[in-house]
Amino acid sequence: MGRRLAGLVGLCVSLSVAPVTAQLAPLGAPSGVLRIDIRGSFESADSRFAGSGTEDYLADFGGNIFGGNRIPLLHAADTLLAGALGQPGYGMSLGAMKARGQLTVGTGTIGAALGLTRKLTVFANVPLVTTRVQANFQFDSTTGDAGFNPAHPTFGTSAGQQLATSFFQDFTLALVQLNQRIQQGFGGNTSDSLDAVALLREGQALQGQLQAVTSDVLTASPFLPTATSAAGQALVQRVSAYQTGLSGYGVSFTGTPVLAVGRLDGADVTAFLVDPAGPIQALPLAEAKLSRAGDMDAGAIYTLIDRFDRPGTTGGMRLAVQALVRFPTGLRDNPNNLLDVGTGNGRYEVGASGTLDVGSRKWGLRVSGGYLARLEGFRVRRVSAASAPYAEFGRLANVRLNAGDVVSLEARPFYRLARNLALTGVASWWRSGKDQAQYDRARDSLPGIPASVLGSSEGATALMLGGGLSYVGRAAHECEDGRRCGFPIEASWHYGTVVSASGAPVPRYRATRLEIRWYQRLWR
Repeated sequence: MGRRLAGLVGLCVSLSVAPVTAQLAPLGAPSGVLRIDIRGSFESADSRFAGSGTEDYLADFGGNIFGGNRIPLLHAADTLLAGALGQPGYGMSLGAMKARGQLTVGTGTIGAALGLTRKLTVFANVPLVTTRVQANFQFDSTTGDAGFNPAHPTFGTSAGQQLATSFFQDFTLALVQLNQRIQQGFGGNTSDSLDAVALLREGQALQGQLQAVTSDVLTASPFLPTATSAAGQALVQRVSAYQTGLSGYGVSFTGTPVLAVGRLDGADVTAFLVDPAGPIQALPLAEAKLSRAGDMDAGAIYTLIDRFDRPGTTGGMRLAVQALVRFPTGLRDNPNNLLDVGTGNGRYEVGASGTLDVGSRKWGLRVSGGYLARLEGFRVRRVSAASAPYAEFGRLANVRLNAGDVVSLEARPFYRLARNLALTGVASWWRSGKDQAQYDRARDSLPGIPASVLGSSEGATALMLGGGLSYVGRAAHECEDGRRCGFPIEASWHYGTVVSASGAPVPRYRATRLEIRWYQRLWR
């Protein structure tokens, strides 16, 4: 899939599982108390913010023009055809591809926190993640001007290959004859000689462009303009005009260039993309599903101030800071499955955050802010821009990706319906820096393809709004030896959705999260 989208969704998931997001419950655990956390979340997105509006989640996989803009393999062919046509900027279009998709991410997290002292708590979280991308593609060739190249040396037909061979043999013979006329001279007519030399050079360039795009073993395009398209007719006219120029020097050449017989249909496009012997060799583009452990994390919470809901009072203040390390234990996406979203990010991440709770009587507010450093990680990628996802198999390379660091701020106001039950709101803002990429080693480099195309030209900013309910039972410090604290002692539920974003594309995801926590005293 769009790889950068996967990373941003992974970011949203990872920001949601840190212990400091528990609503109004103590951030740390009392000394000698073990806290067990069970969290579940379900997130989905079928669209994304891009530019000044929104578009389908799989917008990069389709478009009104479906050609070299999505299939990098066609860039070279478009350049050759543009030269042959004398139309700079020309590009083949196979038609229009309507791509629609939905991403869902389900995460179940088991966490534990242990209060080592009254202020210091250590914690660890193990997420179990299921990612699923469902896709629907509808191809329409009506607006296209290209079809299969019948003369392709690997995928063409014997008849098409023979036609191309005859055409280029006749073209070569005509150029040889013109060169002989030039060598013989034109009776001292300098003007005719210069014109003939210019015509010879024009023919050599035209033949080279057509042969390279039609039948060269290394550079032949799997697609060519159709004979009835404007581009196909223009190619025939260009060759015909050149043949007319040759006839002025007594050289006969009457062949026509090989072109596609007809446009493609949806089955043709799908077969080309997933052909195991083809240039792209993608896995079937219908659904991608992974279920595996996600990226585990561990860290510590230090409670600086804890004067919130003390016995005999309602409200107060609580302040804590947290540090964590996230480990690359999740399953990475498969570069041959273009829709895949991994269960982890494949890199180490180090974060620090602070959380402040303030309240009085029925009203209160939790404010938190953090910084997440996403360290460089090794990946195997098809080296192409996110907007051109159908990269050929030969672009697989070892790269090092450096995702941009993340700054986040969050505000959670609440209103108590009762001492232990509150309505909560949430406004969560985050900004990620630009992604960067480089080849792992010099020998991994692909000629003419910089690894930087895997990065992003700008970062991304997003805002999520939502709300929910929070229940906090008996405070953890009230748990006495031999006395049960209740089950569950703390619980929360909330729903949120991304309402705005800017910069790089951001999934417009909707998220539902549930958390249950209880305590067990181990020592006093």
